Amino acid sequence: MKRLLLPALFIAVLALGSGCASKHVETVEVPAVQTVSAEVPSQTKAEIDLDDYDDFGAEDEALSRDPLEGWNRFWFGFNDGFIQYVLKPAHKGYSAVVPEPMRNAVSNFKHNLAFPARVLNFLLQGEFAQAGIEFSKAMGNFMVTLGFGDVTSRNEPLFPYDPEAACFDHTLYVWGVPDGPYFIAPFLGPGTVRSTVGFGGDAAMKPQNYMIDEWYATLAFDTYLHFNDAGRLINAYDAVTENALEPYIAMRNAYLSQRLKRLEKLKAAEKK
Repeated sequence: MKRLLLPALFIAVLALGSGCASKHVETVEVPAVQTVSAEVPSQTKAEIDLDDYDDFGAEDEALSRDPLEGWNRFWFGFNDGFIQYVLKPAHKGYSAVVPEPMRNAVSNFKHNLAFPARVLNFLLQGEFAQAGIEFSKAMGNFMVTLGFGDVTSRNEPLFPYDPEAACFDHTLYVWGVPDGPYFIAPFLGPGTVRSTVGFGGDAAMKPQNYMIDEWYATLAFDTYLHFNDAGRLINAYDAVTENALEPYIAMRNAYLSQRLKRLEKLKAAEKK
């Protein structure tokens, strides 16, 4: 157990986000924009629309409930320093050396390697058809590209497929576990109590924890996989916080808005 817990704890160093385990939802999606800095990369502008998160109305009062604000502000400042002075320079150098096609291949491999966790989460939710689709997609990617490509996403499944639900956070939701308050953990970034526990659950389900004997080897392997994908998270973080009068509030409201919209989307899919 100790060998599994230590990697799960340290792997979080470069995870930065606590969303569901789907390659298509790793970037932060936030509602629509009023101002965008000219320095934000064009790809970020296309993928992330911003709003003035410092100016929420009465209808958004629920988003501002933050009973752990003192704790959260401390770790927000810590994480911000880590992003600005450690992660950004390191990833900029990495991106200059490793070409984008290779980085995309590693990103695909990371996603495909984690398919057992997604399949298990669907089974725990009672979504057996979803588990079958997830398994078949992963097998197709491994057989055709050894996991370094994503050929199966081009084909629309015959059965409705909801990859955003393939995480332990959503499994806990299906089991009736409340979300809990907004919660920031060191290195993990914005989340809730349930999403943080869910991140740990997904980390414990990763096959490399059982295929690699030494915990420090698992740590190094997972850290590299997360570091390779850090550019998307850096762009999303900058897009939300760069022009905000109060970056902490901007990030909190952006994250909770995204989370509410994702839950509404999943609820709508369940009714179909």
